[in-house]
Amino acid sequence: ESEGVAIAYTSVYGNTKKAALLLAEELEKLGCPKVAVSDLARDDMAEAIEDAFRYGRMVVAAASYDGDVFTPMHSFLHRLATKGYRNRKVAIVENGSWAPCAGRVMKGMLEAMQGVEIVGDMVTIRSTMKQSDIPALEKLADAILA
Repeated sequence: ESEGVAIAYTSVYGNTKKAALLLAEELEKLGCPKVAVSDLARDDMAEAIEDAFRYGRMVVAAASYDGDVFTPMHSFLHRLATKGYRNRKVAIVENGSWAPCAGRVMKGMLEAMQGVEIVGDMVTIRSTMKQSDIPALEKLADAILA
């Protein structure tokens, strides 16, 4: 295990990606030695899983989709559970326009894993990231590094 944070995200229209990248920048500003960012819909899933196990801290960020979480994130979390992901700190960012539910789904899947601690307040982005969302993301960066 190395010191750093893995950020795994999946974005339907690019808005969750913006939040994930802003969070990565904030973690780097706070002195995080390594931030590994993976787009679960476009990058190699095996590398994202490897990063999740390499670092003791992770952020998951995903859009709500059909009353659930966007499929690549669901697959990622299922694979982590199957491989025995445990004893890590994880923060959650969800995105949804009228009825965000991705956070609830991700939290439930993570809490079923042994020793996974959800840190910070879940951040909810309403469709497009706004200037008013930035303080919550900054606060989440502090929580994941605490």
